[in-house]
Amino acid sequence: MDHPSIDNVQELQKEIAGLKEKIVKLEQQIAHIQKNCRHSFFETPFMRKCVKCHYVEILYY
Repeated sequence: MDHPSIDNVQELQKEIAGLKEKIVKLEQQIAHIQKNCRHSFFETPFMRKCVKCHYVEILYY
């Protein structure tokens, strides 16, 4: 089994950083969609979940 080289580790760290940035952007897109959604909720005694955008509200504390 080959051991990763220092250069390989640095490349992996760069890739991880890029993917984290992409995750942040995607989460922002979801938040924007959920903020502007005309929610249609499916409800249980404990939570409400929008069937369109998957926004969740917890109904117990």
